Amino acid sequence: MELKLPIGIENYKDVAKDCYYVDKTMLIKELLDLPLGSAVLFTRPRRFGKSLALSMLKTFFEQGENNESYFENKAISRAGERYLSQLGSSPVIRITMKDVRGTSFNELLRRCKDVISAEYSRYANIVSGNVLTEQEKNYFQSIVDGGADAVAFSSSLVKLSHFLYNFYGKRVVVLLDEYDTPIESARENGFYENAITFFQPFYSQALKGNDSLRLAAITGVLQVAKESLFSGLNNLLVNSITGHGFDGYFGFTEEETASLLKYYGKDTEFTKVGDWYGGYRFGDETIYNPWSILSFARSGVFEPYWTNTGENSVLGELLAEADGNTLNSLSDIFSGGEAFAVIDTSISYRALSASKDVLLSFLAATGYLSASERIDGSVFKVRIPNKEVGETFESEIKNRFIPADKMDSFYRLRDAFMSGKPSRLSKSIEDILLSAFSSFDFSDEKNYQILVLAISALLFGDCVVKSEQTAGSGRCDILILPKTKNHFGAVIEIKYFRSKTSTPRLEAESKKAVNQIKAMDYVEELRQREDYPVFAHGIVFFKKKAVVSFEELTHKEEAD
Repeated sequence: MELKLPIGIENYKDVAKDCYYVDKTMLIKELLDLPLGSAVLFTRPRRFGKSLALSMLKTFFEQGENNESYFENKAISRAGERYLSQLGSSPVIRITMKDVRGTSFNELLRRCKDVISAEYSRYANIVSGNVLTEQEKNYFQSIVDGGADAVAFSSSLVKLSHFLYNFYGKRVVVLLDEYDTPIESARENGFYENAITFFQPFYSQALKGNDSLRLAAITGVLQVAKESLFSGLNNLLVNSITGHGFDGYFGFTEEETASLLKYYGKDTEFTKVGDWYGGYRFGDETIYNPWSILSFARSGVFEPYWTNTGENSVLGELLAEADGNTLNSLSDIFSGGEAFAVIDTSISYRALSASKDVLLSFLAATGYLSASERIDGSVFKVRIPNKEVGETFESEIKNRFIPADKMDSFYRLRDAFMSGKPSRLSKSIEDILLSAFSSFDFSDEKNYQILVLAISALLFGDCVVKSEQTAGSGRCDILILPKTKNHFGAVIEIKYFRSKTSTPRLEAESKKAVNQIKAMDYVEELRQREDYPVFAHGIVFFKKKAVVSFEELTHKEEAD
């Protein structure tokens, strides 16, 4: 009987029992080879198997359970008695923060208390003996009941490890899943400092100088070390997307993907699967998206399965704030190219900004980009890893900026750009771009340029869209270069009026912008390519009004 596909199943026992399991059990050996008291932070994009990995570790280490059958014929079973003897050897604390969110600090704290109380309740038996003092028993019960205050709860993780160590006489394994979710939620909802004040002792006390700790494995999307969550935590080993070691334990390797596809009779699609769902680079390993591979193996249909919608809401905020240099790099990436960036995997939520390196680091950490090649030190080539992410990325940007009732008109805007009817394009821009971007800051020419660049990159995905491009005798605002024959090229020059002026003056200025395109020979690069129409657009803005002049330039006219 064919094994089931474990799509969305994060419980290791359920997967190991009757599902196809891509064996990651040698992660156990890697962790056991570390010094006693080590703590490892694994940062990977969402849905890359982090929760399942922690469930596997819990199943292996947790004492009092008969879990040998779940590791029969697994890689760890062949690692030797030194490692197998550790099965069922430790009390385990496992806490997941994936649902610890809130629109206020009190709401977030209440959810966090529920999670901690539930873990305390799993060990309610330890209060019945004489190991804990009366004071400790009262504290324990106050956590279970949820009546303890925030200060008491902020020390609850380290205290539980002490209680378990004293009761069982064995050091504790601590597993923390999606540790950074509360910090992301706090930043988004405006109570960031309150969250840091609570979680700094919660995490650091348990992971630093804790003699009750055997080992800890922590997972998240971002390394929030700069938040002082792990201040002075010198035993924390961080393994990020650009680090080395543990490379193949999150996501599927090429070999694992090929084996899975062969098992389900889809091995002839391996190359196409790579185009759609591969392309990630973690350390020295090429990685495929596990969620999407499993989904494709079930359906046999190539379509986007992976999405982080709603989980990284800061993405839209950063894109809206991005400057021309950043959006120019993004437009290169959208066009199937690459950009160079200093990738910092310890992004600070406090200092999160739309600067190029910070934004590209964020996109790489969250799985929207792949740091495909290390150039020098922390400088990487970054690109969209695969077709699925390209479509997901584009969809999320559209959903962020364009109302659903404007989507049809948005796509008609492409035709308006090539229609040769300036009034039609003016109306489309006013109706679609400016209303869709109603919250956009229309304060200077640069912001209008960013807006038009972002929209052009979405509309003309089959072209290369560049900003502030050196061309002819100057630097044009936006250059659209076709990738294939039978297409078109365009140059867009943008002007802006700060104070109210007449429509005739706006029209005159838009024509002046077209003349600038011709006089400065901005179409020089377009002229060197295959024969296709070349359009010059002069767009002049005043607040939410747009006036456009349009001219189709032939090669002969350009030469003149």
